[in-house]
Amino acid sequence: MPTAATVKKGVRAAQKEARPKEIVEAALAIFARDGFAGARLEDVADRVGISKGTIYLYFENKEELFKACVRETLGSHVKETMEMAATFDGPTPDLLREIVRRISARLTQPAYRTILLLLISEGQRFPELVTFYHSEIIGPGIEGLGGVIQRGVDRGEFRETGLSKFPMMLMSPVIASVIWNHLFGGNVEIDPAEALQAHLNTMLDGLKA
Repeated sequence: MPTAATVKKGVRAAQKEARPKEIVEAALAIFARDGFAGARLEDVADRVGISKGTIYLYFENKEELFKACVRETLGSHVKETMEMAATFDGPTPDLLREIVRRISARLTQPAYRTILLLLISEGQRFPELVTFYHSEIIGPGIEGLGGVIQRGVDRGEFRETGLSKFPMMLMSPVIASVIWNHLFGGNVEIDPAEALQAHLNTMLDGLKA
């Protein structure tokens, strides 16, 4: 039977392991409220109920905390989706539908909207954040989607349209819907997942060999 000291030690270890995720969740809320420039680590710490110094045990500075937000929100998800695509054995149209299903589930979350709008509004002031986002999310995503489109061409399922050169066009409704909702959502709001699915259906019709 574990002793009280052992139980206490286990609780502390579990809390320490969970702490970075709590900090990231709090940071996303602060970034959504104050932007990157206005966000303060003190406010993040207050939201979690810890000291500012505790944040530095896990993250070197605010920029590193933002990077952790990106990785937590999209980074691992993009990697897992591309790994799935590399081993998928079915028709390429089905593969694209599965990729869109997975991406839609993540890109409709408020955390993604927070990060995208932050990059749009403050990217010129903080180009290092844009560079990081491109290398961590956009670059691997474009490379993966380009490979999927080329897979369909090579298998005779898709005709050559040049889309393998510009695969980012597949995801354009997501960015468009986030911007639209931010500016005009009070009038007519677009569901990013529905918009992406409708766009994919149109693209697949155009790609048919």
